Parts: sequence; C-alpha cells; structure tokens
Amino acid sequence: MDTPLPSNDALLEFSESAPWREIEQQKRRLNERLKQILKDNPDGDLPLDELSDATGCPVTLFYSDSKRGNLVLGEVNGRKHLLGSFVSQRYRSGQSERQSFVPYNLNPSVNHTNIQETDTPLTRMRALGAELELGLLHPDGRGPTEAEVIEFINIYREYAHRFGITPQVDREACQYQIEVHVAPGIGYSRTRHSLDGIMSALVATSQRTGLQTAIVSVYPVLSDFKLADNPKVQTAVDLMIELNAYFDEYVERQNAARKRYNLASDSNVVQIFRLQGCHIHLDLAGRSEALGLLAFHTMLRSATSLAGYAVLKGGPFVNGTCDADLLCVREYLRSTTVTGRHLEVPLSPHFAQQGFERFGGLIQKERANASGRAHLYEDGLGEPISAMHNPLGRVRSDLKMSKRICTLEATGLPVNISASRMAAILTDFAFSHVLIENYFRNYGLDLNPMHDDQDLWAILGPLSTDAFNQMQAASDKEGTDALLTLPTGEQLTLSEFYERKRIYMHRHLAEIAGITPRDIDDVYMSLQRMLAPPSGRKAETIEQYITDPILRSTGNWGRILRDAFVEEGGTLGEHNPDVVLAVTKRVHAALCQRYGNT
Repeated sequence: MDTPLPSNDALLEFSESAPWREIEQQKRRLNERLKQILKDNPDGDLPLDELSDATGCPVTLFYSDSKRGNLVLGEVNGRKHLLGSFVSQRYRSGQSERQSFVPYNLNPSVNHTNIQETDTPLTRMRALGAELELGLLHPDGRGPTEAEVIEFINIYREYAHRFGITPQVDREACQYQIEVHVAPGIGYSRTRHSLDGIMSALVATSQRTGLQTAIVSVYPVLSDFKLADNPKVQTAVDLMIELNAYFDEYVERQNAARKRYNLASDSNVVQIFRLQGCHIHLDLAGRSEALGLLAFHTMLRSATSLAGYAVLKGGPFVNGTCDADLLCVREYLRSTTVTGRHLEVPLSPHFAQQGFERFGGLIQKERANASGRAHLYEDGLGEPISAMHNPLGRVRSDLKMSKRICTLEATGLPVNISASRMAAILTDFAFSHVLIENYFRNYGLDLNPMHDDQDLWAILGPLSTDAFNQMQAASDKEGTDALLTLPTGEQLTLSEFYERKRIYMHRHLAEIAGITPRDIDDVYMSLQRMLAPPSGRKAETIEQYITDPILRSTGNWGRILRDAFVEEGGTLGEHNPDVVLAVTKRVHAALCQRYGNT
C-alpha cells in the first residue's frame, strides 16, 4: 500500500541500533542537568561539554552556527537522535540559548514490538484535554481593552475555582480573544461536566464584567481584530506576513477575503485569520514517534475527523458580514494563509529522508517560530514552510513538563456553544485513539490489516487529500446535513455514520480497554439524539438550540445562525454589522438564560 508512513522494517532497524531505554536515559540525564544549569546561571549558550558528561554521550549541534537556531543531538552506537532544539533569537522573547532549549520528548526507538516494555504497557483510554477559543466584546460590539480582558480572566479564574473546573486561561494573538482549558479527563460524563462548568463560569464572569462572549467558529462582529502587544505575537505576525508574501496565490486569496468580508485594506494575514477552535490533546503511549505519525495519518485524516468537524461547525459571520454561501467560514479563512496547507503526515526527523536537514532548515531559515512547528514541514509549492495552521493538527513533542508528555493535538474542530456536542466529539476522538493505539501495538505502521477490516477502514482509514478537502468544503456549506463518503466508497449521513461506529465500538472497545457498553452509548446515543432526534423535531432558533430542554443541541447550528440573521432583517451576503451584533447578542442572552442560575 502506498503510504507516507515509514516502514516497520525501518522502525525495527532503528530500535536495534539505538535501544529505546538508552535514548530515554540520555534525555532524562540531559534535562535534569540542564535544569540545574538554568538554576545556577540562566544566561549564555548551551554548555555542550558539561551536557555530554552528564548525558553519557557526545551532545552536539547540527549546525556550526547557532545564531539562527539549532538542533541538539545525542548518539547511541553511532546513530544520531534528536534531544531537543532551540529557535533563533528572533523568536526567543529575550531568553538565552540555554533558556530557549526545547526538549524533543518523542522516542524514535519505541515501536510496536517494544511499546509494552515502556511505562504504558497496556492499551487504555488516554487522558483527554482541550482548549476552547472564544471572543470577548462589549454589548455595542466594541472590542475590550487590555485591562478589561485581564479583569475578565481574573474573575473567570475565581468562578472556575468555585465551580471546580480548571482555572487556566491563555491569551490569543488577538487582544479580544482568550482560550479556556478543559482539564485532562476520561469519559463523556466528566468531559460534559467540565464543559458545563466552563459555560457557567463564562456566564457568571460576563454578568460581573459587562463583557459578552462570542462562542462561534470565527470572531464574528465588526472589528479591527487588534493584535496583542506582545513580542511573541509580533514576531509570529511578521513571520506569517513574510511567508505569505512569497506566494502570489496566497496574496490574492487574502485580497479576495478582504473584499468578501469588507475587511480593512491594510489588514494583515493574521487579522484576516480569525478562527476560534476546540483543540484536543491526547497522550501518546510510550512517547512513541511512530505512534504519533500513525494517529495523525489515520485519525486526523479520516471520516471520523470530518464528521466531528461537521457536528461542531457553525458560524457564517466575519467582521459583520454574513456569508451567502457558507454556514461555517472557518476553513475558508484558514485557506487564505499558506501556513494552513494540508499535510499528509508530520515530518519525522528520524525516519524521513534528510529529516534533520528539513526539520533544522525551517528553524535556521526562521520559518518556524517554535520548535514543535518545525514538524509541520510542507514544500508542495516548491518552498519549504511550516504548515502550522493545517486543518488536521500536530504531534506535540515540545511540551515543557516534568513528565515529558507528548500529545496528539487535533486543531481542526471549531468551538461550539453546545457542551453536549463538544463532549461527545471529544470523547469519540478518545475512543478512536484507543483503536489506533491497539492497532499500532499489533501491526505497527502497516496499513494493510486496517484495509482488510473494512469497518475499521471506513471509520479511521486515511482519506486522500482531495476527498478530505471536498467533504470539508461540503460541510462548510451544509453543516450537519452534509454526507460523508467513506474510504470504502459508501456514502452515509452523520447519524448513519455514528450508528455504524457505535456498533463497531461495542464489538471491540470492551475487549481492548475495558470500556463499558454504557460508556459507549453515552457518546453515540447522545450524538444520535442531536443529529436525528426520535421525535423528528429539531431546533430551528438560537433559543431552542441553547435553552430548550427538549430541542437543545439539535438542528443545523450554522443554518440556525444564518436564519437568525435574516430574521433580524439582514440579507445574505451583505455587510450588516448591526444585524450580526444582534444575532451575537441573542446567542449570549440564551447562554445566560441556560447557565445564569448555576
């Protein structure tokens, strides 16, 4: 089978020449020594001789000159492997070389034959975390000041503690956006409880601050989309402007978007790119680089992925304009930047041809503003770039945590106002990950056995780029009414797809990871109720979708929002900020009605 994944023979050859335990020990010793070095003296370059002594192997740099970033390599039996990397001074925000070192937590020698020897010997449900991006605005549509955003964040944390949810909030590139966190957990009920708590905390914070939330797939209202005054943001903006300027096609795409949504003529590519998403993180067993590649290429490129996107999509508004053709404009905006190009699979520094050169090249050319983004190598236009905003996701090897956690991150999901929908889709991804991890343990990166199991191939088999993009475009226009064409050639509605998946999960999940039938039905019966209610009745208004105890979370969310725009006096395709604001206020009012008395 033709696949961009490395062969199992390549995995085994690497493991035999560089045992995984030795690589793990080198990484552990290096990180422990570097931690002490930073405590004693955080300034200066990496002390390679000292790190070599501590690690027990030659610690070397890939490039002789580190001014523009570098790769830090270890060695086992003459075989080089990646210990970590650091970017150029341009992207360090004033940090020294040693402070900016980012560990490479994936292990290229953990494969399907030895993963049972690692600290995760059994297939099981992995902890699932998520981040929800949302916008803030005043009731008259104005964006908040920096001081008002900080106040909102502090009060949100207060309510989050009160409601027993994680209080973590991050800033986004736009001053008017924040990102709230769903704490890592397992199962539909726990995830749903956490999301309901987040909604309650957001409503309580809104009522105290006077700021309203915009929880849709794109920041919707008339806005300059002011970017945060932060060095990291500014350098990222400079990078995206620089990269897009190389390609006339993407310059024209941005011009078309400015005209389509009445954006300012001087708006840069980041101000055009107004996405709001739900990012899922799932732990990778054994920190296996190969498992990360397999999960990305199957899970994130599959019908399962596209179905999840379609369930959560909804947002026809950009900058006070209602799109005449699209129920969700998120992927259209993503397509305006070259960094949003589609990926087959992330770059492996160890198994890709010239992997170190390609990975390090993006860092040296200052075309990746973070080490983890150098994995997202794409050269389909003849010029290497980081597809850091690709519509699938990332394999995160660069998380600075004491446990050196690695995750698979799905970034293609929009945020949705429905906690039920988001909890079901997040948990469905966790179930799918169990299947993929189990498959890896049995077959490694050989996709032939998956193809032989046509039910598994239908739900998790990798789609061609053309097929993926065609279905993505269809669900942008049709939302939950879109049909899925599976890798087997079958065409199903979303409800039919999830029913087929429910049956497959009942047959396999219990024996793989001890997941109960009730756990499975909680997810897929919930999705059935939302997509094809037994009563035949679906929500048709914003208020029904959010507050009605019988109809909420049913219906086509994108069409509901578009119909509300027309109901408020708008004409499809027109720039009418007042009407878009009226719709946004209705969504916020319904959210307050639903969660305001919690």
